[in-house]
Amino acid sequence: MSNLRRFLTIFLLLIAIIVAAFEFYRTIQYAFNASVNQLYSGYLWMAVGLVVYLIFHKFIFRKNIDIMQTMSHEGAHMLVGALFLRRKIYQFNARSSDSLSYNDDSLGFVSSEMKNGRISIMSTLAPYTLPYITFVLLLFRLMIKNECLPIIDVIIGFSLMFYFLCWKKDTRHDQNDIQICGHFLSYLYIITLILFNISLIIYSVSGGMSDPVNIIEAVKIYFTQTWNDILMIVDLVRN
Repeated sequence: MSNLRRFLTIFLLLIAIIVAAFEFYRTIQYAFNASVNQLYSGYLWMAVGLVVYLIFHKFIFRKNIDIMQTMSHEGAHMLVGALFLRRKIYQFNARSSDSLSYNDDSLGFVSSEMKNGRISIMSTLAPYTLPYITFVLLLFRLMIKNECLPIIDVIIGFSLMFYFLCWKKDTRHDQNDIQICGHFLSYLYIITLILFNISLIIYSVSGGMSDPVNIIEAVKIYFTQTWNDILMIVDLVRN
């Protein structure tokens, strides 16, 4: 990445992280107001799922959590590279830490097509920002009857806690992906995308069982609120 391109990317991400942080605050306000109006069932069941995963992580997934997290990490690389960037995937590899030989610290990798010799920040940092299984569940939630929403919301919370612990484990200074993109740029991108994705998830499980919001409505709510806030700031600057 050229110096000019890196400068422009960092500048845009600085603006994006400010917007994402402000909108995350708006999201928390939205969730609080929904709870005050007794539309908290989605949040309640999602919280149950978060706690249930911690129990599974400690007592059931203990032996295989290492390779599960590695597969999720490499799966994010592969998903974004193949689906969104339309790159050919040549090889997918994932291993547990106890299978590594001496001086081998590579738990996994994805070999994919390179376009113009450039590394894409989207696919390189996808494992640190994209809870893709959670979003698949949110899409599946569109087809669920209202009375069955608690079940899917528990599973959504379950999957989300899995990603929280994956991000906690993987987001380190010595991670090769983060070193390739640069620490400052990587952390700007990661924080921005996590705030954005968590905001969408919070909006998506709101509304309770009587008037549930889905992921499509959540996207509309988020960007409508963002646009209104931008117009508000512009008006303040003009005055």
